[in-house]
Amino acid sequence: MANKTSLTVVDGPNGTAELFEVADESTTVATEYQVEFKGASHTFQTMGEAYIEAGTLAGTPI
Repeated sequence: MANKTSLTVVDGPNGTAELFEVADESTTVATEYQVEFKGASHTFQTMGEAYIEAGTLAGTPI
Protein backbone atom coordinates (compact mmCIF):
# COMPACT_ATOMS: atom_id res chain seq x y z
CA MET A 1 0.00 0.00 0.00
CA ALA A 2 1.29 3.45 -0.90
CA ASN A 3 1.50 6.36 1.50
CA LYS A 4 0.83 9.70 -0.17
CA THR A 5 1.95 12.81 1.72
CA SER A 6 1.33 16.38 0.58
CA LEU A 7 4.59 18.36 0.58
CA THR A 8 3.66 21.74 -0.86
CA VAL A 9 1.21 23.67 -2.99
CA VAL A 10 2.40 26.02 -5.74
CA ASP A 11 -0.05 28.74 -6.77
CA GLY A 12 0.36 30.68 -9.96
CA PRO A 13 -1.51 32.42 -12.77
CA ASN A 14 -2.23 29.08 -14.48
CA GLY A 15 -3.69 27.47 -11.36
CA THR A 16 -2.57 25.40 -8.40
CA ALA A 17 -0.16 22.46 -8.52
CA GLU A 18 0.20 20.16 -5.53
CA LEU A 19 3.37 18.17 -4.84
CA PHE A 20 3.16 14.78 -3.09
CA GLU A 21 5.68 12.24 -1.81
CA VAL A 22 4.56 8.69 -2.57
CA ALA A 23 6.17 5.80 -0.70
CA ASP A 24 5.13 2.21 -1.41
CA GLU A 25 5.74 0.14 1.71
CA SER A 26 5.09 -3.17 -0.06
CA THR A 27 8.08 -2.89 -2.41
CA THR A 28 11.70 -1.84 -2.28
CA VAL A 29 11.10 0.82 -4.94
CA ALA A 30 12.39 4.23 -3.91
CA THR A 31 10.06 7.04 -3.05
CA GLU A 32 8.46 8.81 -6.00
CA TYR A 33 7.09 12.33 -6.24
CA GLN A 34 3.83 13.30 -7.92
CA VAL A 35 2.56 16.64 -9.14
CA GLU A 36 -1.19 16.98 -9.51
CA PHE A 37 -2.42 19.80 -11.72
CA LYS A 38 -5.90 20.25 -13.22
CA GLY A 39 -6.79 16.58 -12.76
CA ALA A 40 -3.56 15.21 -14.26
CA SER A 41 -0.83 13.48 -12.29
CA HIS A 42 2.86 13.61 -13.24
CA THR A 43 5.39 11.28 -11.57
CA PHE A 44 9.08 12.05 -10.96
CA GLN A 45 12.01 10.25 -9.35
CA THR A 46 13.33 13.29 -7.49
CA MET A 47 11.65 16.02 -5.47
CA GLY A 48 13.64 18.68 -7.34
CA GLU A 49 12.26 17.65 -10.72
CA ALA A 50 8.74 17.54 -9.31
CA TYR A 51 9.05 20.97 -7.70
CA ILE A 52 10.35 22.55 -10.91
CA GLU A 53 7.47 21.00 -12.89
CA ALA A 54 4.91 22.18 -10.31
CA GLY A 55 6.18 25.73 -10.73
CA THR A 56 6.16 25.50 -14.51
CA LEU A 57 2.61 24.12 -14.61
CA ALA A 58 1.31 26.72 -12.17
CA GLY A 59 2.96 29.49 -14.21
CA THR A 60 5.63 30.46 -11.69
CA PRO A 61 8.79 28.80 -13.03
CA ILE A 62 11.70 28.53 -10.66
